[in-house]
Amino acid sequence: MLVTRRNLVAAGGLGAFAIAVAGTAGAAAPADAPASGAAPVAPNLNAPSAASAGTIQKANIQLVKDFCKAWGDDPPDAEDMTNKYLADDCVVRFGDTIEPVTGHDAAIALFQTFLSNGERYDLKILETFSRGPVVVNSRIDSTIKGKRVTNPTRVVGVFLVRDGKIKEWSDYV
Repeated sequence: MLVTRRNLVAAGGLGAFAIAVAGTAGAAAPADAPASGAAPVAPNLNAPSAASAGTIQKANIQLVKDFCKAWGDDPPDAEDMTNKYLADDCVVRFGDTIEPVTGHDAAIALFQTFLSNGERYDLKILETFSRGPVVVNSRIDSTIKGKRVTNPTRVVGVFLVRDGKIKEWSDYV
């Protein structure tokens, strides 16, 4: 077909007409109606909005930051940290070669093995990000005994947060 000014004007006119007709037809349909003409889909009122998802992620990050900070309390309290920050059915793993422990009692016992000799820990967070319920931080963990800080170790912590508590925590060195 030869493209002429007349063909372009006619095509433009038909295009404008098609847009006008589509706009008129679309105005009568509900906003949530699928384009296929099928029945409208009800919005999921339980799905978090983008704003609330961001708020939840920020709260999850703050929970993990507070938990990491609690390791430096003088003295740190294993039972208090577990009750305050961890879910009842939590899973804790201090390294990929260490078997995980499950539940509050096991987590308290594990924490006490690190805290029983009067040591506490400085978990210096270098970077944190969150995607949905998962919070990941890059840290340098150091042992504090009295005023002496020793054994700085680079660590990546992966936390799964559910209902405002840490459900799973794994550290990787």
